[in-house]
Amino acid sequence: MPKIKTNTTMTSKIVLPILIALVFTGALLIAGAWSKLSGFQFIENGYLNFQMTYQGLLLIITALSLLTTYLICPEGFLSFFKWGNLSAPADELKFFGIKKDDKWLSTGLSVMVFISLITAVFMYFQLKKSHVDFSLLWPMMGWVILFSLINSFGEEMIYRLGVIAPLNGLISPMMICWVSAILFGLPHFSGMPSGVIGVVMAGVLGFVLSKSMIETNGFFWAWLIHFLQDVIIIGSLYLMSISVKN
Repeated sequence: MPKIKTNTTMTSKIVLPILIALVFTGALLIAGAWSKLSGFQFIENGYLNFQMTYQGLLLIITALSLLTTYLICPEGFLSFFKWGNLSAPADELKFFGIKKDDKWLSTGLSVMVFISLITAVFMYFQLKKSHVDFSLLWPMMGWVILFSLINSFGEEMIYRLGVIAPLNGLISPMMICWVSAILFGLPHFSGMPSGVIGVVMAGVLGFVLSKSMIETNGFFWAWLIHFLQDVIIIGSLYLMSISVKN
């Protein structure tokens, strides 16, 4: 009987952070939908108005996520809520060219460049269809960088820290990476890119970012790599919004 109780307790500890991540996912989807319909006018461009509203709501959701993670697992929270060891050893992952005994100082940079190039190429072909004027992006780069910093930090706290901290030690690191990848990938069905491609691309990214956080005991590489993807995507979406308007 005690063994059954222990197993039940263990299962509850595993399921709880997954359910919490799903709740915050719902909150993000509602925030996104509401931001599109709110009609707030902070600036002339509609896409920037959306981002200002959404990122403000995301900051609130992120704060709630951080508080929740700390309350359910304070030790795990403190273990991962830091920059971490930027040159920690990286476990082998052949798909991304990560070899045994590689260090995250070099691995993080190479993964960052590799993933950013894939994102940039994909978005370039999307922009090419819209015949955008790339020079129009530079005056708004300050906003793009700010939105990217907030968005990447928020999603890393929800889908990486909020999953890894409470699950660390309960299931294998590989399984944690898969859980985080799936939770992160599913909401991107309606993102950019959208559909199955969006889910797969976001899922792969989520897996690698989870791996970096677990192996470095911190979120530096995960946030930095995610931030650069958001700069490319948010900047591209801004240009598309101008193209549609014109």
